[in-house]
Amino acid sequence: MQRFLAEGEALQQVAVMGLRAPDGSVAENVPLYRIIPAKEIKPESGLTASEEETCKDFGKSIADIFKQYKREERKAKAGAKTQAQYV
Repeated sequence: MQRFLAEGEALQQVAVMGLRAPDGSVAENVPLYRIIPAKEIKPESGLTASEEETCKDFGKSIADIFKQYKREERKAKAGAKTQAQYV
């Protein structure tokens, strides 16, 4: 389906679909879009409110995982130093 965007509408990419050639090989990836009201897009970020919230949640999750990684790394280094003292 093809149509022109009406005034006040914008496209938002929501997915990427991988296409296959008739022989089964990967052909190309095609972005999939939905039409949203342009007023939903925040001019300072270029994102919608739900996209901003998703980015914040993802960032927090990654930060928590990284903190846990660094904590375990420090424990491992401290344990190695302690064992080296007793050798």
